Amino acid sequence: MAIAILLGVLIAAYLLYKPYTPFINYYPYINGSVSLFAGLYFFLLSFGIYKPKYKTAEQAVKVDDLLKKWGGLWKLCSIVMILFGAYNLIWHDPDMYRISSTVENNKWTGKDRTKLLKIYITSLGSKDKKHPQLTVDYCTCSVDMIMKRLTRQQYIDDLALPKDEQNNIFGPIVKDCAAVYRRRVDSVEKIQK
Repeated sequence: MAIAILLGVLIAAYLLYKPYTPFINYYPYINGSVSLFAGLYFFLLSFGIYKPKYKTAEQAVKVDDLLKKWGGLWKLCSIVMILFGAYNLIWHDPDMYRISSTVENNKWTGKDRTKLLKIYITSLGSKDKKHPQLTVDYCTCSVDMIMKRLTRQQYIDDLALPKDEQNNIFGPIVKDCAAVYRRRVDSVEKIQK
């Protein structure tokens, strides 16, 4: 009871602190709180730390039989629920629960840039191991050009197209970056000879 009141006060304080944020931003906190406290309850119950008072002896026998039969699964599930709840409360990502918003989907974020850079660097870095810094510079230039010329939703839609069509769309966007990359690779290889 005290935990529920404390949780309610914490959520109310948070809502008062950030009153103008959309409701979707609270899903990680709601899911995390419910999962964490349910996991804690099942953890305490399945390990025998907490023994609730039952109204009838039949209820006590029923719960004991369930714990004997499914106790191992309850223990595992309670630990998973605690970890999931803690993850959602500490490293929350409201976009994970977002259904769809055309306005929000069109905006690029710093997180998007970081993800794209990581993907591009990983894929190109495996092909060109001789010039890691040039690869990073090329990927940075390419990602910046894509983010300037396309909205986030356009990029997502274009990724669903076949490879040939993707090349026709992205090729002209990153052609300047590719030209600079080729020139720099050629000059580095001439110096090394």
